[in-house]
Amino acid sequence: MPWTIESALDNECLEHTEKTLRGYSFWLKGIPTEIQVVLYVNAQKGGFNFHLSHLIYTPEQANVYQPSQLRGDYEAYALHSAISAVTDFYSIAVKAGHVPCKSWLLENVNGI
Repeated sequence: MPWTIESALDNECLEHTEKTLRGYSFWLKGIPTEIQVVLYVNAQKGGFNFHLSHLIYTPEQANVYQPSQLRGDYEAYALHSAISAVTDFYSIAVKAGHVPCKSWLLENVNGI
């Protein structure tokens, strides 16, 4: 089944989501930092590119995770990929017994 915007935002790690003028914002459970996802059309390859305002670095990771694929064939898939780039590692850390912490989120130096 293809991703929809609603299914991309329906993630157990998310406390809250909002549609914005440039894409979407979301907050992880237990962390008050707004994470912005900017979505924009990729005119050359088709589909959508995404940019994250923050990257994740939990105690379970060796390094900060920077997704290598910053696009999706359609908008909802790009949004899903962006959210998963953060929530996958968040979920691993929480399941390992770590308490969510604001310091897990690092501002993306490439900016928005």
